[in-house]
Amino acid sequence: MNKLKLVLIIVAIVSYKSNSNAQLNKFSVQNISSNLLQKASVIKREESILFEVKSINKASCNVHKVITVINEAAKDELVFYEFSDKFRSLVDVSIEVFDATGNSKKKYYKSDLTKQAAENGLVPDGKIYFITIPTITYPITLKLDYEIKYNGLLSYPMYEIQSSAESVEQSSFTAIVPTNLDLRFVAKNTNLLPIIIQTEKTKTYEWKIENKEALAFEEGSVSRESRYPQIIIAPNKFELDGYEGDMTSWKNFGNWYASLAKDALNLSEESKANINNLIKNVTTEKDKIKIIYSYLQNNFRYVSIQLGIGGFKPFEANFVDKKKYGDCKALSNYMQACLAAVGIKSYQALINAGYNQESVNGNFTVNKFNHVILCVPQTKDSIWLECTSTTNDFGELGNFTENRNALLITEDGGKLVATPKSKATTNTFTNTTTVQLNDNGNGYAQSIIKVGGEYKQDFIHYVSTQKKDDQKKYLIEQLGFLDSYNFDIETPNTATTKLSLDIEKLYDFSVGKKLFIHPRIYKIWSAILPTASNRTKDFYFEHPFLKTDTTVYILSNGLSIESLPKSKNINFDFGSFNVNYSYDEKERKITTTAQLILEQYKIPALKFASTKQFFDEVFNEYADKIVLKKL
Repeated sequence: MNKLKLVLIIVAIVSYKSNSNAQLNKFSVQNISSNLLQKASVIKREESILFEVKSINKASCNVHKVITVINEAAKDELVFYEFSDKFRSLVDVSIEVFDATGNSKKKYYKSDLTKQAAENGLVPDGKIYFITIPTITYPITLKLDYEIKYNGLLSYPMYEIQSSAESVEQSSFTAIVPTNLDLRFVAKNTNLLPIIIQTEKTKTYEWKIENKEALAFEEGSVSRESRYPQIIIAPNKFELDGYEGDMTSWKNFGNWYASLAKDALNLSEESKANINNLIKNVTTEKDKIKIIYSYLQNNFRYVSIQLGIGGFKPFEANFVDKKKYGDCKALSNYMQACLAAVGIKSYQALINAGYNQESVNGNFTVNKFNHVILCVPQTKDSIWLECTSTTNDFGELGNFTENRNALLITEDGGKLVATPKSKATTNTFTNTTTVQLNDNGNGYAQSIIKVGGEYKQDFIHYVSTQKKDDQKKYLIEQLGFLDSYNFDIETPNTATTKLSLDIEKLYDFSVGKKLFIHPRIYKIWSAILPTASNRTKDFYFEHPFLKTDTTVYILSNGLSIESLPKSKNINFDFGSFNVNYSYDEKERKITTTAQLILEQYKIPALKFASTKQFFDEVFNEYADKIVLKKL
């Protein structure tokens, strides 16, 4: 064999091996462009989603996706989770795992997934399939292929182009729909448009994207669903469990929901008589509603039903009356039936719940609702009722459903109306503390905390119902109280908590005979807001609030006052903070008073820098010290 032939053979073998390795290592991390790795915790390597509508109630969705999880920050991407019921079935699943060099390490199939009943078995046909792919090293790559079939359609899948800290190599979403049905779509946080191909029988929409760098996560912004680029797709006509509907307007969608519940307001005559007996001595309509709402809160419990037609069709009022439980739809329906029994008209209202949810789009009808509340129309201000809560004050919704659009289900179809916007004075935290200071700087403190609105919900859960260790953890970690070696808690009612605390070290530090004492024994504001640079999204506090504090330090005879901090008065566009100090020499009492107000919880991105500056100043105020001296 001559040298030329030998060289050619060696070159051919090397070339063959290189090509084989390139094919084998297609998903090697080294193949990812450096620009896509910047700011990314996960890379979407490949994605192709095909959603095909066959008829008004039949469809399929085939998903092919390859993702590389770069680090532990994106470990949630290693969880595969899908549900099935009689309307939506997971047909097949294949998951292949690759290491950082692109070598295949493990394969999983549908039979490897954990399967369990959904909603504690309250949805007989509901099943959840899930698996968490184990790993101790990163990066790791997953190739997922699965199919979902629909036997009933209300919502079409959404094209989620990109999420936080995720970059995209290539992705496509194709929707094929019969021409006579068509579909509607709206783009959020993107200008991406589809390629549309129409034939006599079908219409095809295809969205494509490539080489999309990761988006930075902005802490405290609107819900995940609303802050990242996505295409929302919705049907014009749909059918679920034999109930056909039209989604081209909110009015028509409301008519469909009303058709599900038309026979559910069926209280027995005996139950109607019982409800009427509750309000027999009451004259005003508002008081009647209040009594019936209290009856609901004290006698019924909430259970969750979210899958299938059970996610939309409420249990009948008679069922709820006998079982004493129901989900949001069933309890709202029951409350509506009770009010109807005494001649008061009310309407169920569909709403997208969650403290940082945006209002649904008034110009694009799509089912984005996950909750039902009740509205009782009034001449001036309508009364809104959260029927799942046993603790909400009458007529108070809270941050879960406030300040957004709800779809009232009326005799004339669906009507979008705004829910009330809570005020600072709704969510109140008032603390009054007296501290007996001893010569060595320890002491005994008594606090009376009165709460309203959202603070009331927290205290009922974390203070009234928890074990002592958990109570202490809440006081220290959430409210910023000084650690105490002995404490007692009393809750004479749901709005009041009494604390008794033995605190070994009330001072922050000492220098010689001087003790440096905090303005109060807890932090009136304990959070550090995220960085304000290059903010593009609005920031959401959990709710507006009014916090007030009065702290009285009673000095022992072995202590004298050296100095007090200066009083402060700080304002910004959405609130204020003021603190004042005084000393009563005769009573040997130092009194500090403070008030912190946040008037609205949604802060525009352009105003976030000044908001952060304000709350940083409030946070730093706790570093101011009362200086005492040992005699």
